[in-house]
Amino acid sequence: MKAAAVDILVKYLEQEGVEYIFGVPGGHLLPLYDAVYNNGRIQPILARHEQGAAFMAYGYAATSGKIGVCCATVGPGATNLVTGVASAYVDSVPMLALTAQVGTTIIGKGGLQEGAGLGRTINQVALFDGITKFSTLALRGETLPHTVRRALRVALSGRRGPVHIDLPADVQAERVEDEIVPPSHYRPVGRAGVDADVLEAAAEHLKSASKPALLVGYGAMSSPGGRQRLLELAEKLQAPVATTLRAKGFFPEEHPLALGCLGLYGTRAANAYLKSGIDVLLAVGTSFHEFTSNIWDPGLNPLRALIQIDVDPAEIGKNYPATLSLVGDAEATLRSLLARLGDMRRSANGIREFKTTHEYFDEAVMYSDAMPIKPQRLMKELRGAVPRDAVVFVDIGNTIPWVERYFPIHSEGRFVVLSGLAAMGSAIAACIGGKLGAPDRPVVCLCGDGAFHMTGMEIATAAAHDIPITWVILKNNRLGMIYDVQSLSYQNRHIAATVAETDFVGLARALGANGYRAERPAEVAAVVREAIQSGKPSVVEVPIDHEELPPMKPRMAVMREPLGLPNPLKGVSLDTVKAVWRMARKR
Repeated sequence: MKAAAVDILVKYLEQEGVEYIFGVPGGHLLPLYDAVYNNGRIQPILARHEQGAAFMAYGYAATSGKIGVCCATVGPGATNLVTGVASAYVDSVPMLALTAQVGTTIIGKGGLQEGAGLGRTINQVALFDGITKFSTLALRGETLPHTVRRALRVALSGRRGPVHIDLPADVQAERVEDEIVPPSHYRPVGRAGVDADVLEAAAEHLKSASKPALLVGYGAMSSPGGRQRLLELAEKLQAPVATTLRAKGFFPEEHPLALGCLGLYGTRAANAYLKSGIDVLLAVGTSFHEFTSNIWDPGLNPLRALIQIDVDPAEIGKNYPATLSLVGDAEATLRSLLARLGDMRRSANGIREFKTTHEYFDEAVMYSDAMPIKPQRLMKELRGAVPRDAVVFVDIGNTIPWVERYFPIHSEGRFVVLSGLAAMGSAIAACIGGKLGAPDRPVVCLCGDGAFHMTGMEIATAAAHDIPITWVILKNNRLGMIYDVQSLSYQNRHIAATVAETDFVGLARALGANGYRAERPAEVAAVVREAIQSGKPSVVEVPIDHEELPPMKPRMAVMREPLGLPNPLKGVSLDTVKAVWRMARKR
């Protein structure tokens, strides 16, 4: 095949199943956009900002299982991509970031927006080098096909992640010859195996365990059959299952053996059970993150054995000593373990009663009729209104603890949070790509008003492309988490933590979306159902009680020193005592 280098690049993307490319064009990027036009099978999505484009590529990859592609012009376009690409890097999401570069004949001369790193210019390859698995400048058209194949191989192999190719304008247009080869010829498509002796030892530990448990992280979700193998293993062992935040719902939270999320904002059931004398803990695809482990609580060490499964050997034993290391694909490893466990069946373990005692998704405040709406009650109403098979995106901030602890994800559903880098506003844009990656499922984004102010203009992107998503804004006119920490640790010295009153209903309508408002608990379900069923991009504004605090006690206690928080007991005020009491009773 002889064609422009970017035509061949686009052909490889088409072959990988890519349907959309998210970005904002610029003069130096027009050869790529012309190649997309000529291809006709990949649709460009014009974002309102390159950061939003990168978040959309993340969301598309998360729901479709394919690589997400974003692009930006040289200079400011490239720098605007950084936060979204960095989010994919931290969260191990496959992404291809394409940036334009000035022509090779003027590199070093200081051309407009030049980003080659010579003289007083930014170095785009170096900029992305620290936030991708692979970052390179394509200096010749004839080597671009090789570079593309390498980038796709790196992005989609082992621990997945983003890659970056910098494309000089003249290289994009250069005519080259290439024999398009299928993915199986340039990247591995099989699954890594695990040593048989280690598998036997792991099976023996699980067979002889008196009180086993499973902890499942996002790494388990990259395997297509991972969920089914996980269900089979948990039921065979009658072992309760907790998940990390990013894996929320991968083990259905209505399942009798489900404990919900472990961690600082997780359920009482998960946090109590995994520190109740587990003798064997099987950890699948988790790094024991700060939030998951309650700041690396030693109480999570099992009494006898920690068996850790991960595709990345660098994650095994990183934060807790692993008794057995199973390096490989989660689904393949679980399937091998199941084969070695044979037809063993363990009797029921009383977990249902334990969950009832620990108010599993059933706390009294979830039934409150108070006004403004309690966030816990809002979660209950939303769970009744949002379809069971919905993909639920959640933004960063206080929205996370409300959803993590009070909004269960069912077996048909999917949960997405960009929590590794924890960029506010990320989900508000990512859900647009998420809907395109899962076109047959409803997509709902839950976010705070502070986060919505950051990337809310991307509602116009959804409206322009007629992408039906429902955003539910938890409105309290503040940066909730910052405000709460200032209340508890800074004696109510609030500064830079409130936002102006905003009419989100009017804003949504001005951007071409539907706008709704629900003020009473009894109104929420009907309004949200109407928004979802409208088939249009829709924003639902819900004022919530800003005095209601998430379960922050564990985080505040252990993070005071690393965050440099002052002791709230010094110079304590009556308001602080009240705030601490509200926080403590939540736990």
